[in-house]
Amino acid sequence: MSAADLTHTCAVCGAEESLDVVLVRIFPDEDVRLLVEELITKALPLGGLLLRYLRLHKPAKQRLRMSTVRKVLAELVPDVQRTSIERKGRVWMVSPDLWRAAFQTVFDAAEKGKLLLPLEGNGYLYGVLANMADRREAVAEEEREHARRHHREEPVARTLDELEGAGLSPGAIGERLGRSEPEDDPEAAEKAAAIRQQLREARAARIARQQEGDQP
Repeated sequence: MSAADLTHTCAVCGAEESLDVVLVRIFPDEDVRLLVEELITKALPLGGLLLRYLRLHKPAKQRLRMSTVRKVLAELVPDVQRTSIERKGRVWMVSPDLWRAAFQTVFDAAEKGKLLLPLEGNGYLYGVLANMADRREAVAEEEREHARRHHREEPVARTLDELEGAGLSPGAIGERLGRSEPEDDPEAAEKAAAIRQQLREARAARIARQQEGDQP
């Protein structure tokens, strides 16, 4: 999308002119004007994506009016700057990479004919953002819970072979596991009890095999 796709309508006479004409009037120097257009379309964070997104609000065979641009950007720009959106009474943190992913999702849906165009406002985009942010939060929470569970089970989650490989007797292993049980963690205590039971069964099996070997 270029500056020519954006149209300004005079509030007094209704005359229309494209943004590139406005830039020509403001910046007569061609080199300066090209630099400004480059800044608008590429240099600003998400600038190119924003302009492409604005085009989805343009009615067929009509120009995209500045009133529409103003309405869309008045909501988008502050949210992009503060990296968050508010939807259904909840605030979602939205990083720049999440904005990019959401824009791409909208573009893909438009190309596949899954969107009713032109768009009216930012509702669809914000719905995509909220869903993506929700999934990321769920993944992050799952990772935190996994880390907590791993940290909690680490003292009692060693296998019998690993413990015996350290040169400890079954009795010493049981005592060590007993001392490692967190008093306020029933789940870890249950895990330790299961390991001690495994040790007892392994020791009994070993003694039985020895006794069988001693028999004539």
